[in-house]
Order: sequence, then C-alpha cells, then structure tokens
Amino acid sequence: MVTEPLSNELIEKISPIRGAFSDIRPVIDYYRVTKENRLLFGTATHFIEHIPSDLKAYNRNAMLRIFPYLRDVKIDLGWGGPMECSANLFPQIGTLLDHKNVFYIQGYSGFGVTPSHILSRVVADGMTTGSRHWDVLSAIKHHRIFGKEHLRTAICTMAKVAHQLEGYKKGTR
Repeated sequence: MVTEPLSNELIEKISPIRGAFSDIRPVIDYYRVTKENRLLFGTATHFIEHIPSDLKAYNRNAMLRIFPYLRDVKIDLGWGGPMECSANLFPQIGTLLDHKNVFYIQGYSGFGVTPSHILSRVVADGMTTGSRHWDVLSAIKHHRIFGKEHLRTAICTMAKVAHQLEGYKKGTR
C-alpha cells in the first residue's frame, strides 16, 4: 500500500535516511519512503496463503503496529497478489537460455523492497561490463517447484507454516 504524501516531520520520524527496511521475521513487513514523500508499506498473510479482501485495511493494521502515529494518515492505494517465490527464497537472476541478451530478476519471495536496488545494479553490470557479483549470483541453480501451477496455495501455505515454525525455533518470530 502507499499513503498520501506525508509531511517532512513524519518522514524524518519514519526514516531520516529514506532507506528501505524489512524486519527479520520469516514473513516480513517492509517499507520505504518514496520520492513523493509517501510511505510504501507491505506485508503478507502469515500462515495461510490468501489475498485479504480489503488490502488497504489489512496493510494499514500492520503499518499501525509499527507506526501508530500514522493513524490519521490516508491510504491512497492498496494492491496485492500472489508472491513469486523461488525454491530457496533467494531472487533468481540470469539470462534466457536461447536469448543471452534477455536478462531477468524474479522470485523475490516477498523480500523485494530491500534488495531490489542492489540486484538491479548487479544485473545492470551483467548487461554491460560483467562483474564478479553477476557471475556468482547468475550461477545459482534455479530449482523448479513441481506442482506449483495447480497446488500454489497449498505449497505457499505449507512453506509459510514451515518458515514461521522455524522462526519461532530460532527466536526471530
């Protein structure tokens, strides 16, 4: 979701460095301040994979747990949909097998806001001069998730439950 434009005072309170942030929980909340002084905030459902019927309200409630002082701020836009997840939850970068001049980044697995600017730079380097980072990240094997076309919701729900339980075990939940 994205808020209405915010005052400079609120922006300073949220993020004086205007960075991109996410927490360390298995299913994260993430946010950043846009150039238009709006707060872009997102989260996901924690156990059962579904899209809430009122995305603005769902995300607003999550935002207010972190930023209770934004309770009077209007939400201008809310959106959502299925997450693209990779088998190892790490974004995939590379080129198409038959078209080495077609580059991609996919499968952020809900962790896109924070690392997207770094991975975009790595892909840009791969497109131009190449780099050690491009070589390493594009060499990571991409595993196919079998059955995802028909069992996507069940697979995502099972993965979320497993990640949440692992988070409780490690103390990051």
